[in-house]
Formats: sequence, structure tokens, C-alpha cells
Amino acid sequence: MKSRFGWMKKICLYGALIGWAWGGSWAAEANLAGLWKNTAMGISQSTIIVSQEGPFLHVAGYGVWADGGPGVWHGKGKIEGARVKLPLSYTQLPKPGFDPKVELDLQISSDAKSLEGTWKNSLGRKGPVKFVKVKAESAPKVGSPAEVPAGEGPATEAEAKDETKP
Repeated sequence: MKSRFGWMKKICLYGALIGWAWGGSWAAEANLAGLWKNTAMGISQSTIIVSQEGPFLHVAGYGVWADGGPGVWHGKGKIEGARVKLPLSYTQLPKPGFDPKVELDLQISSDAKSLEGTWKNSLGRKGPVKFVKVKAESAPKVGSPAEVPAGEGPATEAEAKDETKP
């Protein structure tokens, strides 16, 4: 009997380690880059743009507060397990007396299409927050080569060939 329990303990331990390793790597591989909409009431046009390099995030945000005005913020954070810790600094305050330092603690959904959790500031205030990922639009159709934005690659085949020459 003793050996059976020993094997059971080992199986449980290995299962827990595999689950921990898989769970930690999933979030680090989650693609959070893109445009996210804040679903909070009382803030319109509230969005963040997320740039991601591995588990490291850079964000910039904008929103218009009820009984206030526009607010602009930025921050750098990191994916930790299935969560994102994101300290933010406001560069334009939406209201007088608004705390310019806010920290978000967000849970990444299993499909990486929502971030939900809490915000808190240094004044002791806190509340819920939820962001949903905005689906990317289709690439625009262009009628002629002149409509393609400049600086996004060679305009002609000859330019493309010139770029490949040493």
C-alpha cells in the first residue's frame, strides 16, 4: 500500500508542475497587442493601445470623463502568470484633483479577448475595470498605387530589385 501512495503523490506532483508550467507560459504567450476598449460607465471613448514584446507591455490611453474632460495616460507593465500588473501615469488629467498615478491589476481571459480586474490610486480609491479587445479591421482596398501610403515599401518592382542589391 505504501508504494501505491508514493506513486499517487508523484503523479499529483508531476501533474501540478505540468499545469503550473503550462499555465504560466500560456499568459506570457497571450497576444495582447492591439486596441482595447474600456467598458466603464462614465468614461467615453476610453481606449488603450497595447504594444507587446514577450511578457512586457507598453500602453497609451485616452478617455473623456463625465463631469470632466479628456484624460491621457501611458504605462509599462508585465504579464505575470494569467494577470497583468500595469502602473499608469496620467499626462493630462481629466478633472482637477485627479490622481495622476493609477495601477491596474487585470486577469487575462482564457481567449485573451478581455482584461478584467481593478484599478487603484495612491489616494486609496479603487474600483472595477474591464477592457475588451477591438477586432482588427480588414486592410483597406486601394484603387491605384498612388493611394498606398508612402514609406511602406517599394513603390515599383525596380525599387524592390534595387533594395536587394548589396
